[in-house]
Amino acid sequence: PFILNAYDDQSILLSAREKAESFASINQRFGVVQKGALTEAIVAAYAKRQATETPYPDFQDVLEIASMAYEEEGKRDDSLIEVLKDLAQFNLFWSYESPVPPIEKLANRTMVIDVHSMPVLKELVGYLVIERLYKEMASLPDSPIKDGRRTLRTILVIDEAHNYLGQKNIFLQRIIREGRSKGIVVFFASQSPSDYQQKEFHFQELLEFAYIFQCEGVSSSAIQDILGCNTKTAKDLQTEIARLEPFQVISRSQEKTEEFVKFTAEAFYKNF
Repeated sequence: PFILNAYDDQSILLSAREKAESFASINQRFGVVQKGALTEAIVAAYAKRQATETPYPDFQDVLEIASMAYEEEGKRDDSLIEVLKDLAQFNLFWSYESPVPPIEKLANRTMVIDVHSMPVLKELVGYLVIERLYKEMASLPDSPIKDGRRTLRTILVIDEAHNYLGQKNIFLQRIIREGRSKGIVVFFASQSPSDYQQKEFHFQELLEFAYIFQCEGVSSSAIQDILGCNTKTAKDLQTEIARLEPFQVISRSQEKTEEFVKFTAEAFYKNF
């Protein structure tokens, strides 16, 4: 998370403040004081590594500096120290103790980041990975167009997306808004179409393709927003969606005369 394109004072300060906002968006106990302390600790951690071949800190650096500052000021450990301890002790990201070099780029790799068994900080790990991907995306030129089609560079797949949709993840929002021209797209899989109705960000308005499988308790307003159908059709579909058979799908229709289309999807395991 601390690797930057440039290590001037402005870039370091901006990155530190973004990290503080990331922490605050995940942890409700993370207030103005904690954000300020984290920003200062990160800036100091960069200064510690400034003259080395790897001019970026790890979370152990940030933890040690923050803990020292708290001790000097006579402050008790709070949510900031608690989160930094978890990030350092659980080896969630690269550290100087690791024999393996850090991953410098995410956008050109294929990987699965499995957080389901993590005891802590699942959302924050996801947040920091998405932040890193956005930073890489922002520095890329537009992807080339071949035969009228935009070339894809990266697909970000977020399973159990309902765990992330409610967060104020500005980097995820920016990837969704700005990623098309860069050839970076987002694929969400979530428990219910209603999960995309968030007050902070209108995910359902930006869904280019939506496929609804069997689920219960979905609101008619969510169906209407995702499929673009009328109110009566959305209410009629509530019961039908709850009764769909495995692999049956309801989606937007490509025909202007039809409000939706129902079909049976091909199971991946049967084709590959």
